[in-house]
Amino acid sequence: MSECRGAVPVWVMPLSRVVENFDPRTTRFDVVIIDEASQSDVMALVALYLGKTVLVVGDHEQVSPSAVGQDLGIIQNLIFQYLPGIPNSDLYDGQISIYDLARQSFGGTTCLVEHFRCVPEIIQFSNMISYDMRIKPLRDASRVHLRPHTIAYRAHGSSRDGKINRQEALTVASLLVAATEQPEYKKNDAGQPTSFGVVSLVGDEQALEID
Repeated sequence: MSECRGAVPVWVMPLSRVVENFDPRTTRFDVVIIDEASQSDVMALVALYLGKTVLVVGDHEQVSPSAVGQDLGIIQNLIFQYLPGIPNSDLYDGQISIYDLARQSFGGTTCLVEHFRCVPEIIQFSNMISYDMRIKPLRDASRVHLRPHTIAYRAHGSSRDGKINRQEALTVASLLVAATEQPEYKKNDAGQPTSFGVVSLVGDEQALEID
């Protein structure tokens, strides 16, 4: 793979493949682009090291790395053992993104405001909550068949038996039955019988009650 590098102008791969295929002691790229950097932990420093020039692309409004499966106690011991004297060494715990590290170290961020992926009605929520209405949706909504994204419905009255709210379960079940009787829900866009799903944030007990 290292011998092919000089013949192939552009390489696109996940960070794990970068570590497997390129020796940081001998490999240098003219430009390295780290995409989704806000969701990449400190291991992305390997890719950062390979580039003469680095472009870090991310969004601090997105989720950060969660260090799933890592023992933070062990990580802190490794930091204490191997990173003495390194500025801000406590940031290398797998929970801070390479985007945050780059932003703190270099600054100079440029916000891209033109949005092509979602229609205005979908990106509007994030635009209002996180981006101060700076995002400019460019996708034409008139060509997309839209339905209401959410409809608020208040369940009147409540009851609590452990993790079961019987009044809410009855309300949800009633709404499902009513929806199945509406002609709009007979078939989906693929012409197949429409199915319904319910997500319960309370727990399995509430889901079983609704079922």
